[in-house]
Amino acid sequence: MIASRLRMPFGLWMSRLLVRRSLRTIGHSRRLRLSALAVGIIIPAFFGHTLLAHRAHELADAEREVANTALTLKHHAARTIEITDERLRIIASLVASHARDLGSEAMHIALREQLARSRDLGNISVIDSEGRAVAEAAAFPVRALDVHKRDYFQTLRDQIGDGVAVGRPIVGSLSDKPMLPIARRLVGPDGSFAGAVQAMLNVDTFQDVYDSVDNEPGSILSLWRADGTLLVRSPHASEFVGRNFGTSDNYRHHAAMNDTKPFWATGITTANERVIAHGFMDGYPLYVTASLSKSEVLVPWRNMALVQGVLGGGLALVLVSALLLLARETERRQVADKQIQLLADNVTDVFVLGSLDKSPMYVSPAARTVLGYEPEELIGLDPVEHLHPDDREVFADHWAKLVDGQAPGTCRVRHSHADGRYIWIEASVSLMLDPSSGRATGYVAALRDVTAHRETEERMRHMALHDALTGLPNRALLHDRLNQALGYAARNHTPFAILACDLDRFKAVNDSFGHPAGDTLLRVVGERMQAVLRSYDTVARLGGDEFAIVVPHLAEPCSADAIANRLIAAVSEPIDLDGRSVEIGVSIGFTVCSDGDVGSDELFKRADIALYEAKAAGRNTYREFCAEAGARIATHGQLGLDMRDAIRRGEFRLVYQPVVQADTGAVVSFEALMRWRHPTRGEISPGVFIPVSEETGLIVPLGAWALQEACREAMNWPAHVRVAVNVSAVQLRREGLEVAVLAALAASGLSPNRLKLEVTESVLMQDADAAIVCLHRLRDMGVRIALDDFGTGYSSLSYLRRFPFDKLKIDRAFIRDIADPDAAAIVRAVVSLGERLGMGIVAEGVETAEQLDLVRREGCHEVQGFLFSRPLPADEALAYLQLPRALVAA
Repeated sequence: MIASRLRMPFGLWMSRLLVRRSLRTIGHSRRLRLSALAVGIIIPAFFGHTLLAHRAHELADAEREVANTALTLKHHAARTIEITDERLRIIASLVASHARDLGSEAMHIALREQLARSRDLGNISVIDSEGRAVAEAAAFPVRALDVHKRDYFQTLRDQIGDGVAVGRPIVGSLSDKPMLPIARRLVGPDGSFAGAVQAMLNVDTFQDVYDSVDNEPGSILSLWRADGTLLVRSPHASEFVGRNFGTSDNYRHHAAMNDTKPFWATGITTANERVIAHGFMDGYPLYVTASLSKSEVLVPWRNMALVQGVLGGGLALVLVSALLLLARETERRQVADKQIQLLADNVTDVFVLGSLDKSPMYVSPAARTVLGYEPEELIGLDPVEHLHPDDREVFADHWAKLVDGQAPGTCRVRHSHADGRYIWIEASVSLMLDPSSGRATGYVAALRDVTAHRETEERMRHMALHDALTGLPNRALLHDRLNQALGYAARNHTPFAILACDLDRFKAVNDSFGHPAGDTLLRVVGERMQAVLRSYDTVARLGGDEFAIVVPHLAEPCSADAIANRLIAAVSEPIDLDGRSVEIGVSIGFTVCSDGDVGSDELFKRADIALYEAKAAGRNTYREFCAEAGARIATHGQLGLDMRDAIRRGEFRLVYQPVVQADTGAVVSFEALMRWRHPTRGEISPGVFIPVSEETGLIVPLGAWALQEACREAMNWPAHVRVAVNVSAVQLRREGLEVAVLAALAASGLSPNRLKLEVTESVLMQDADAAIVCLHRLRDMGVRIALDDFGTGYSSLSYLRRFPFDKLKIDRAFIRDIADPDAAAIVRAVVSLGERLGMGIVAEGVETAEQLDLVRREGCHEVQGFLFSRPLPADEALAYLQLPRALVAA
């Protein structure tokens, strides 16, 4: 994929050059007749030459592909090892400052905290100079572990200074999964070898990435140690992993020489000829390899050779037809030339044509929107002058590799914007070659703004395992700790507890003193909960004012009562908020498990039921789960429990109602609507289950699922058709909506401007400031925002002033009564208001041809309602796009 992106700008430029030459050289009847006379000689030679050229092109493409893949895998592996090495450096520093108490529980806790910060590590250990473990994160006291015979330990022992060594994959005794030992040398005060700190890196960190790479059939991706030992291979082959191939020709002539250029040779682990490329990691004894089978690479070429052979023989028999086709092809290329020019002038990426001294000769108009400069301002200037000083070396290295004939792929650098700031751009650069001499005459580059994407990556990494506000573990880490407690209980039959906590009177404090005070209160509560628990208990914030706690290794089941009492007492203490003393409480529901035969979802459900009972009992108290609790929440509560099961079983579905242009009937978008068929109660109205989901908080996972499903389905529609998804007040109040939107867009590949989020005025009236800030951030990503049911609230105009919506949806009540002059006047006023503010207008609930005619007269350009279609399943919505629009066009 990277290779094709690099080649595209050059291909576009070359096609324009060839079209102009064909116009100068083709079209005269004499030359066409001469071509007819020479066809018996030229056609066989032409096809033979073309086939050889295509074969060479396929092989060159394969070389570029494996080189780019190896480069990408190298960066992934290097970053993974760097992160692990950072952990080892931190631990090495701890060891240096606590050399006398390495076997203490404090050191174990410190190691376990470092382990918790990386989901890819299975264990972290400190090894003395004799190869024996003196501390580890996974257990206390430390288990018997002797690594003095392992090669990586011997490497560290014999080397001078500190450094990192990598061992062969081994099966972890705790995880029962293949692990990769990563160890850093410890140096004593006198410079002597003092031992090592080692981390067990999950091999799946690499295996999953390599298995998921979208590559050609027959490809092999692998990770090697610098001495030629195979560490990871995709497709997996256990018979080769861990073996040393240092005596092979491939290793001696290429890997050992740090040769990054692709080469053709017989594979080390296969018997067929392959194109192979290496990527070496600076500072670490590792390299990656990507390879493709030559026979698989040439499959398209063989198919093409067969087709061209048949076409060549037929072409010689139908000379006149061939010449006519040539004339038509010339005309088609003229049209294509104009289209290419149009494309260059209108694409969102900035295209640059430049000379070999790097100064641009042509810059596409997209420079105005991406960089803020007029294209003429950039022509003739050295592009390095516009780069951030810290990134100029990166670009210089990239350019040097390009001129040297390498394929460096893309590079990311910061480019100055006309307004004074820097933006991140991804630059794809390739050389332009003279067709006759093959010499480079200049370059072509495509520049893409990836600032938002880079910021999103950083934010996602930060939010992976911890809550941004309190620093407590988030839901993902809590589930991991709960699964660990379940496993321990199953093995040792020791009781543990899961507690669900909900703060009492938090909303009153938040509403009275504002969100900053509410945030401070949540941080204080988190600190107090941690203070009354043990260091290895887990306190997590699930969102809003909801917390959950996993308490492993209970001395007795009744100990959970004492823990709940301590939590209630700690949280109930007065809290000082900038000189103002406030008091809140906490309701707690818990369940105790001792055999590990109950799933984590069931335990959470039991704790939630107990929490419901605690709230019903007057709050600021606790209740333990009992089987009879389910009967006390028979209808409303049971529906909420059924919804949890329905989410897990995938019973919810989406249907799609089209929004069409009022004059043509062409589909503009589909509104995604949620439906639920209960296994025993049948179809349940959204008016029933949506309020329950909001009360229980289930609207958050339901909303995230709806975003994922709607975006995935929208990828099957034409590029101009958008999908609209409704957003609840609960989703806006709680954290995670932006992450859910980004995750849905990334997973589906849908462009942000094809997603529309619909909110109602009732959503905005609940915590309006925070909601509007959130909507602004989503809109800045490119997502469109619509105000649904417009006109039903008392402060519509206020929200139009505070947030520039992309669409206003007129409530169906006005459309139903549009024949009434007063209702029509309201519709007319809304249309006029929307036009002044640059907002599109959608009329909802159009059910009759008369209503359609009236909304057209009032200036509504988009309509939605049963006159056009009921909400449709996904397959029927796709079919609807192909139907004629006779009803609306009439």
